Amino acid sequence: MTELRAVFLCVAGALVCAVLKGPKPEFRLAAAMAAGLVAAAMSMDGIRTGVEALRGLSSAAGMDGGTGSTLLRATGVAMIAEFGAQLCRDAGESALAGRVELAGRAALIGMTVPLLTGFTGRLMSILP
Repeated sequence: MTELRAVFLCVAGALVCAVLKGPKPEFRLAAAMAAGLVAAAMSMDGIRTGVEALRGLSSAAGMDGGTGSTLLRATGVAMIAEFGAQLCRDAGESALAGRVELAGRAALIGMTVPLLTGFTGRLMSILP
């Protein structure tokens, strides 16, 4: 139910931004950022529930703590990068949004190196 309230908050924020478009365009980005941050804060319970479910699944699958932790951090990086890119697009800075997305992808690649190394090591130990 909280997520539905967050959706309504964002729709109301979009309406406020539309009203501010003409007379006060400088406040438009601030209104969009405020609505987005409050909506993200409202979604924290859902995010916590998802994190706990992923932790349970990773322990049930027998994955070590490092792998599950890396997957959770990668999910967080992806969500933060997407949020930052959307804010840049709202500000009319599509080039900056592209750089935010690129930085997020680079961070994700860096995070996958230990996973790929472990996978390769296991694969090599199986092969004759």
